[in-house]
Amino acid sequence: MDAAFLFVQLLPLLVFLIVDAIFNNTIVSIIAAVVFSIGQMVFFYVTTKQFDYFILLDVGLIVALGVVSLVLKNDMFFKMKPALIEAIALVFLLVLVFAPTDFLTAYISRYMQGRKLTPEGIALMKRMLLGMSVYVIIHIGAVIYTAYFSSRKVWAFVSGPGFYLLFIPVMIYILIRRFFVKRKS
Repeated sequence: MDAAFLFVQLLPLLVFLIVDAIFNNTIVSIIAAVVFSIGQMVFFYVTTKQFDYFILLDVGLIVALGVVSLVLKNDMFFKMKPALIEAIALVFLLVLVFAPTDFLTAYISRYMQGRKLTPEGIALMKRMLLGMSVYVIIHIGAVIYTAYFSSRKVWAFVSGPGFYLLFIPVMIYILIRRFFVKRKS
């Protein structure tokens, strides 16, 4: 899952929020997000002549959960979409963490254009994937909590930019660690 996919995943949420702010109507907001998602998928296909499976999954979840929310007149199903897509990504991350080294090496080498990972690189990659899994679990919990106990605006903030804000402590830690490593050498 790359940064472009995460950004694309946020766009239907932004459409939902903007339409909800204008019309203050959950039904209209969900319909707008569903229509936008379908348009996004069509645009991606027309521009690339291929279907991206993550985008298809994302759009499928938005449509399915949007329809369920509309039929049951409960936006909770729609609000759970970020948690569901992250739960699917979490399974993928954990498969990579616990997969045999040969599997991870073969999977990663497809993206490395001829370069090879060292055993130390594989160990570091697994630690990073495990750390990412922990952050995804925390974010899933935050999305679910805010969907049930907070306003739509708080839920939208947590389920969208909140994911990226979780990385701030990690980045601060990495920068401080690099600073002290450079000072020692």
